[in-house]
Amino acid sequence: MGVLSQYIERIPENGGAGIATVQVSLIRPVSEAVRPPRALWVPFPLGRPLGPPNRSDVQLDVLRQTLGLVNQPNGPVLIDYPDTVEDDIQPEDGWSCPVVFPGIQPETESGALKVQLRTEVQFLRPWFDEGVRPRLRTTVGTNGKGAESIGEMLEILATFSADAEMTIPNGYSHPMPELLRYLSADIRAFYSEAAISKPSPTLPTPDDLEEWFFLETVAGDVIYEVRERLLRADMLVLMAQGLDNDDIDNRLVLDPGTAAEISGDTLRKPGINRKLLQESAEAFQAGLIGRFTRSFVPIAMRDRRGDRIKTAANP
Repeated sequence: MGVLSQYIERIPENGGAGIATVQVSLIRPVSEAVRPPRALWVPFPLGRPLGPPNRSDVQLDVLRQTLGLVNQPNGPVLIDYPDTVEDDIQPEDGWSCPVVFPGIQPETESGALKVQLRTEVQFLRPWFDEGVRPRLRTTVGTNGKGAESIGEMLEILATFSADAEMTIPNGYSHPMPELLRYLSADIRAFYSEAAISKPSPTLPTPDDLEEWFFLETVAGDVIYEVRERLLRADMLVLMAQGLDNDDIDNRLVLDPGTAAEISGDTLRKPGINRKLLQESAEAFQAGLIGRFTRSFVPIAMRDRRGDRIKTAANP
């Protein structure tokens, strides 16, 4: 948007519209590099450019200050919004999900795993519906199907996590493995919207929701396993190209030493099929190796699962 605003502000003789623009910036280094004509940097997380939910006073103030930048005659102008709002609204106690699942542990056997996933959906669905009722909208549906198909989406991911099945299920238009990314996004949206809809004394931050989903739900475990399948396919392709472990870590944006740690097991027991390997090889040839692996699990959460497994093994 910063680049686009520069074109909009150009005089008509130079191909622009001659219209003053303003924008909200969530990532200050990007705005510093792009140099939009007028921008207000805000200290809020991605997805909340106007501030915390249920804080209309903050949201209106952000809008007023952003629109007020139009009075700045010359740019680029980058103004900082006060970084004090989050401290004012943070409770003393941290957030914990008010939805409590039965005390079951993730299983590797496909049938048991799917039962556990269905149980999670059953517990979350009433609260998801409760949240949608006043909002009249949801972010679930990027794959073409809505919340009524969440159980089916989870089964598709569970099947892939077990044997890297690449058959496109009926009713879906996206190819595999691209479909997995859309399913993952919709499942995370369903869980998050349900979790924040049940009344709780505190509001979760985006980090709270990520930690809860990836570290406390069976669905989070499944998405980790899906990523592992995709990662192993990419690693095999890169190893076949003669890249060493350090180069593989760099190409796949892995922590140093990751390839060295898992490459041996990947060769002995890759757990992928020919079709997935072909997809990874084609991505390598197109310069897109790792595009699905990188988008499945947030960078901040990639090592947390390993930490949890180690803690469970050594209480």
